[in-house]
This record gives sequence, structure tokens and C-alpha cells, in this order.
Amino acid sequence: MAKKDDLELRPVMTRIPEGLRRRLEREAKWHRTSMNAEIVKRLQESFDIPDQAEEIVSDVSIQIDSALSGVFDGLDEIQSQNRAILSYLGLPDPAEDQQRVREDAKARKEAQKRKAAIEREARRKAAMERAEAAATPPVETEDGEKK
Repeated sequence: MAKKDDLELRPVMTRIPEGLRRRLEREAKWHRTSMNAEIVKRLQESFDIPDQAEEIVSDVSIQIDSALSGVFDGLDEIQSQNRAILSYLGLPDPAEDQQRVREDAKARKEAQKRKAAIEREARRKAAMERAEAAATPPVETEDGEKK
């Protein structure tokens, strides 16, 4: 419930551009109200609009969700019927084929990653062995050769 102070009218001095004043005056005449009542009504609406917009957005969202739910239910029914027809005709389900293709591609990609990792590790080991061999001083054999 509104407080007593909220309902009490208070004078407010304000300066507005002449063009806006004329427009307000014209609108007040059109609505058959005073210019003061027109200004108060418009100010109040400016505060009410965001709340109204939120309610509208909420209502529209609910309606969209409901409509989409019906659409998805219809699509599920169509897919089920398509599968039944394909099964009856002895044909593969394209959705299952696509899933298999995706799984095969994923498996190939993972195998390539594993192979690349094994090759990198082999190159790293070979480089370490070369570096180790280069770091060890040559050993002189009995016949005077260095190895």
C-alpha cells in the first residue's frame, strides 16, 4: 500500500525546452487532462515500463519454451517413425551412421595423437643418447685408437 507521503502532491520547479513544453501541452489537450497530469502520468510510466517489459519478456519466454517443447516432441515422434520405416525396409539409420562416423573420426584422431607422442618420445630419447655420447670423452684402446 502506498505511503501517505507518496500520495501527497508536491510542487516541483523545472525548466524544459520550449518544443517539449508545446508537445506536452498538445498531448494534454488531446487526452483532455492538465499539463501537470500529463507530466505526472508520463513520469510514472517511465518508471513502470521496465517492470512491464520484464513481465512481457517472462511471458514470451514461457510461451516460447512451451512451443519449443511441442516442436521437440513432434520431432521425436517423426524420428521414431523414420527409424521404424528404415528398420522395416532393412535400411541403416542415418543418425546412427553419422554417430559411427564421428566416433571413428575421433578414434583416428586419438590414434594419431598417440602415434605423434610416441614419435616425439623416440626423438627425444635419440637426442639424449646423442648428447650423452657427445659429452663422454673418447676412450683410448690398447692399440692407441680413440673410441
